[in-house]
Amino acid sequence: MRLDTDEIEHVAHCVEAIGDPAFPGAICDFALRVSRAETVLLAAFFSGQKPAALHSNHTDESDKSALRLYLDVAYLLDPFYRLFRDAGEDGVERLKDVAPDDFARSEYNRQFYKAIRLQDECGLMLHISDDAALFFSLGVRTARRRIDAARLNAALPIIAALSRRHWTGLSAQRPDGSVRLAAHLEAAFDAFGSSVLSPREAEIVRMILKGHSSKSIARALDNSPETIKVHRKRVYAKLGVVSQGELLALFLSALAQMPAHAAGDPLAFVDVPRRGD
Repeated sequence: MRLDTDEIEHVAHCVEAIGDPAFPGAICDFALRVSRAETVLLAAFFSGQKPAALHSNHTDESDKSALRLYLDVAYLLDPFYRLFRDAGEDGVERLKDVAPDDFARSEYNRQFYKAIRLQDECGLMLHISDDAALFFSLGVRTARRRIDAARLNAALPIIAALSRRHWTGLSAQRPDGSVRLAAHLEAAFDAFGSSVLSPREAEIVRMILKGHSSKSIARALDNSPETIKVHRKRVYAKLGVVSQGELLALFLSALAQMPAHAAGDPLAFVDVPRRGD
C-alpha cells in the first residue's frame, strides 16, 4: 500500500501517541483518512461484557443518544457484534456483506443505523485476545460517497501493529452492580420469548429481531417461506404486536424492566397483551 505524505504523518503521530490517551483518536484519524470515511466509532468488544466506546467523532446529541442505546442493549442485534461472537477473523467487511438479507428494512436498521444517518458503513475487526477485539465502525453520510474498503483492508496490518502496541491487553472495566453484565443480557436475548412461544417460534422471533427475512429464516431452518409466514403471524398474535417495530419495542422494554441479575425470559417481567394463539 502506498501512503501519501499526509497519511505518513498520521502514522508518525500514531507511533508517538502509543501508550498515551491520545492514541485512540490518532488511530481513528488514520483509519478515517485511508478509508475516505466521514464518521468513526471505535469500540471494544468482549465476551460476556458489554462493548465499551473508546473513541468517536459523532458529536450530535441524536447520534450520542443512539450510540448510548447501542452500547447498552442494541449491540446484541448488530451484525458486526454477531460476527465477533461467531469468532470471525480479523478483517474489513462492509455491513451489507455481513448483515441478514432483510436487514436494510429491519427496525434495528431504521432506529439505530438510520438514526446516525449513515449511507455506507465498513467494520474493521481486530482481535486483541481470544475474548476481546477492537471494532472500528467507519461510515459516510454523503449521498453516493462510498468508503474505500480496499485501502482500509490494505492498511489493516499497519492499524493492527500500532493498535497491538498500544493495547497489549484489553479487558472490560465495570463498577460492581452499576449495570447489568452483558453475559446476562446475551442469556436474556437467547431466552427471549421462551415463556410464551414454542422453541421454534422463539428462534424465529430472535432471527426477525436480527433482520432476517422470511425467506432467510426458511433457508436457515430448512422450511418453506409460507410456513415461516404462518409462524410469524402466530408469533405476533401471541405477543400482541402487529409489526417488527412493535416487536423491537417489546424486546427493548422487556430488557429494560428485567432485574439486573434475573434469569430466564425477559417477557416474564412485562405484561404481554396477547391476542390469542
